[in-house]
Amino acid sequence: MFCVRCGREGPTYENLCSVCFLENNVFTSVPDHVDLVGCAHCDEYLIAGKWGQFRSLEDAVRCAATTSIATRKGAKVDEINAEILPQDSRNFLVTIDTKVKYQDLLVSEHLETVVRLKGGVCPRCSKIMGSYYESILQVRTRDRALSEEETERILKEIEAKVDDASKSSRDTFISKVEEMHGGLDIYLSSNSLGKSLSRDLVEKYGAEVKESSSLVGQKDGKEIYRVTHLVRLPSYRVGDIILQTERPYLIGGIGSKGTRLVDLRTHESMNISNADLRSAQVIGNKDEALEAVVLTETEKELELMDPRSYKTLGVKKTQGFKRRGEVVRAFPYEGDLLLLPNWLQKKE
Repeated sequence: MFCVRCGREGPTYENLCSVCFLENNVFTSVPDHVDLVGCAHCDEYLIAGKWGQFRSLEDAVRCAATTSIATRKGAKVDEINAEILPQDSRNFLVTIDTKVKYQDLLVSEHLETVVRLKGGVCPRCSKIMGSYYESILQVRTRDRALSEEETERILKEIEAKVDDASKSSRDTFISKVEEMHGGLDIYLSSNSLGKSLSRDLVEKYGAEVKESSSLVGQKDGKEIYRVTHLVRLPSYRVGDIILQTERPYLIGGIGSKGTRLVDLRTHESMNISNADLRSAQVIGNKDEALEAVVLTETEKELELMDPRSYKTLGVKKTQGFKRRGEVVRAFPYEGDLLLLPNWLQKKE
């Protein structure tokens, strides 16, 4: 084999030796300029028809430039090194050094392009700005309004879960939040997100969930429904004191499988289904317990000074009860003082 141009013998490429072939051929090219569209509301950029997140504008510029490289048929880019020189806040000169493999040849080529930053709005932010939603998570309670502390805590928990889910799916977001009827209405980007969040609330708070849907239109021949997930929290909270079968109990824990009750007369624990507590009456909270001075103590009884009347009251000790210091915490009920369990007694 010999080169048809210079006559050199040896391997040929399209009838030319490697020297003559490389003198007249390039294997990569870039446009004079590349437009990079950036979302005005988040850190996503549109590159090669797809929106994506980048750690910095510089990374997005580099990706836009290198993605625009076109290669000759049969050539493969083996290595890319791109340097960015800002010309102003919206224009960036990008110099690119490449190493390209073509058959058994390894070629170095130098390219230049200008990346121009353009403004836009990504589909996710467009939906958020348009208050787009597919489901509503309604958080309510039985027989009372959510407290300010509960509202803040639950909303923070939901926002954290949505933020975490959005890392794997950018189509996951909260469209808006409204405080309605003593509770929360949270508008969500998908029905699956509503299902997941309502399930979490059931697990943590022993809530009940009801779903309802409404037809809002059609897309690609399929009916589109919006789903409302009504999550109703119990009327009681951990730390509340309730009447159940006419006995006072402390709410020790709440979960999807039931609620742990502590009998304030015996300090014995029991688990009961959430359904069986729907009619429970909240009569107070552990934080309303009084601090009573211990006057005397026997094996079975404490003699306390009632801090309300300064009268002496005899209170039976529960099995295993241990006081810490000169005062005990007790909940006032029907003229009596009911000792709180050991773990709720203050340490001195």
